[in-house]
Amino acid sequence: MFDLGEIKQHLFIVMGYEHYNPLGVIRSLGENDILPIVIVLKGKTHVASSSKYIRKVHRVKDNDEAYKVLIQYYGQEQKKPFIIPCDDNITEYLDRRYDEIKDKFYFSNAGEQGRITYFQNKDITNKVAQKYGLMVPASWIIRNKIIPNGIKYPIITKPLTSYPGWKEDYYICKDEEELENAINVIRAGDILAQHYIRKKAESCMDGVSFNNGNNIFIANYSVSGYVLDDYYSLKNIHNELQNHDLLNKIEQIFKEIKYEGIFSVDFLIGLEDDIKYFLEINYRNSAYSYAATKMGMNLPLIWASCIKNGVLPEGCRKRIPKDYISLAEEADFEHRVIRLHKISIREWFQDIKSADCLLLWEKHDIRPAIETWIKKSIKFVLQKMYGKR
Repeated sequence: MFDLGEIKQHLFIVMGYEHYNPLGVIRSLGENDILPIVIVLKGKTHVASSSKYIRKVHRVKDNDEAYKVLIQYYGQEQKKPFIIPCDDNITEYLDRRYDEIKDKFYFSNAGEQGRITYFQNKDITNKVAQKYGLMVPASWIIRNKIIPNGIKYPIITKPLTSYPGWKEDYYICKDEEELENAINVIRAGDILAQHYIRKKAESCMDGVSFNNGNNIFIANYSVSGYVLDDYYSLKNIHNELQNHDLLNKIEQIFKEIKYEGIFSVDFLIGLEDDIKYFLEINYRNSAYSYAATKMGMNLPLIWASCIKNGVLPEGCRKRIPKDYISLAEEADFEHRVIRLHKISIREWFQDIKSADCLLLWEKHDIRPAIETWIKKSIKFVLQKMYGKR
């Protein structure tokens, strides 16, 4: 790790849900002797907040309470704390209060209040991506439950912006009748309908952007280890990003947005045409950024150094081992073993053994895994005894 110097004199505050996304940030900091403050929205299982690498944890009921804790306890520090949001809604919440907190904290921003929120709209970001030459699936906006003319089926529905439980509102519809049924249960007011493209693979890049979006650093580029029709891969294979044209286009997008913070960019590779389609930008830490930490590129600390010093820290770029594998093992078990019966438990254990980075299990910080698997085992037994509820 590069010299952390004065950065270690600042507080680090991790904000998120009980998930392995903030857990990875907590471990990225804690493994470098920085114990963060954790403000976590309460969950049934203490996935993140049970980590040993925590100075103090605040469990809160919603974003309003999280913000009150943030201001009340940490809004008057002599050295501005670094806030690392691990959820789209928290990023938006802070972005809408940019003017109130910009002098109190370092946090993800785009230089003015509400600018990240504006670009969190998938339709707006899609247009920016197209402007710089990226391919985007054909899209239509559904407003007030009115289906526009000319939709090419099949389509997949997506919320235009994120909200709690937004992942439940993705539906694949083969015709107008199925789309009408989906619209009636989707909670979003405005819906993005995109032409459904059968996947050959998914891909993602994780990095940081700084100096008002004029500089970016890509820590890793990953491709999905398998394909599910209705979900994303929880296994990823990481390699060096060799596509310099793609990198240049991403650089142009961030310059226009003026984003400063940790990010991930998602793509879909078409099965029939092999085209790489842009899907979205996540203006916050990705769960898989912890794989970058394990490969020697600690995105939370690289971002903090870039924000403080305006340049990439010397020696932060490391060579990625060929076909480095990361696995979100608990979620993978839930989907491929239990829900879809795609693989056996034995095959799942083989995947665990072959993974270079697990997002839940870590031998030096085992309590999050123990908490998660105990709760999952109890739930499984109850379902077997009494049926699903």
